[in-house]
Amino acid sequence: MTKKTIRTMEELAREIDVSRPTLSRYFHDPSSVRERTRAKIETRLATVDYVPNFFAVNLNRKRTRLIGVVIPHLNDIFQTNLINSVEFAAGQSDYKIIVQNSHNDPQREVAAVETLRSMNADGILISPLGQASDTAMLRRAEAQLPVMLIDSRAAEGAGGFDFVGNDNGQSIGLLVDYLVRSGHDPVFLPMPPVNMSALERTEAFRAAMARHGQVGEVLETGGNGYDWNFEAYGKDVMSAFFAAGRYTRATVLCASDRIAMGALKAAHDFGLFPRGKIGDFRIAGHDNDVLTRFLHPGLTTVEQDVPRIAREAVEILLRRIESPRKKGEAPVSRSIPARLVLRESA
Repeated sequence: MTKKTIRTMEELAREIDVSRPTLSRYFHDPSSVRERTRAKIETRLATVDYVPNFFAVNLNRKRTRLIGVVIPHLNDIFQTNLINSVEFAAGQSDYKIIVQNSHNDPQREVAAVETLRSMNADGILISPLGQASDTAMLRRAEAQLPVMLIDSRAAEGAGGFDFVGNDNGQSIGLLVDYLVRSGHDPVFLPMPPVNMSALERTEAFRAAMARHGQVGEVLETGGNGYDWNFEAYGKDVMSAFFAAGRYTRATVLCASDRIAMGALKAAHDFGLFPRGKIGDFRIAGHDNDVLTRFLHPGLTTVEQDVPRIAREAVEILLRRIESPRKKGEAPVSRSIPARLVLRESA
């Protein structure tokens, strides 16, 4: 059956035969109108094609029930997984999310936050660029609405923000401990310096190797020009080493699975998996992205608890929306442990 298209609230009120204020109250809170009237509205709504304007419905509300999410790069498996988990967690409390992409650009990060402020978002979850972020801008935004860091911290030394993310010390430590115990002391292929997680994982590797009485070798890569093109970075860096006859018998711990994917491609190109089997070259990643189990060989890695990171970040942000942090109150900082995932690559 073709439904009649209704474009305005006034037209809908005439169609249902209720007053415009009554209809407005219904869309704000169905329980605020009499049961008989509510049943009448819902019965007639099922027969027409009408979608209430989100911003009009929320115009006079104290809350818009919008959470802004700012991430550095949409074309990243981990970031899209994080968005999906944040959306689910927010939906459990009847909140919607609106996503902004900073494109790894500090000016766009500023513009993204300002856009969300202009839309009267109730709070912002941001995965910041770290040293490149405008920390003063984030503090100004936090004076107007709650700002929560997720996945990565702000610039080094820029404390004072609520944070939930992976425990990089624990996750890198899991990998190092396993690789050392299995007799394959790793070298570390770091991330390009796109955020504070890149620095944290490198330092976590050095600390973990020091616990085993060793100086952890971090590969010098000159990776500043790659930004979020992690696969190309991993392939180019390891291809250059392999071409020079270096690290062909090494165990390489990569700071992310996407870097490991590129490094795996280089290893295949240089014949480091003879007859399709593991030889003297081994590799591990970090994150357990959805593609890792389908690589050849399957990638040993650690799995971040993304649903828990998203759930706890949203829970804290919603508490801040209802009850803003008081002056002098310490920020919340939660580091969520990961789990080891063993596959054929190491």
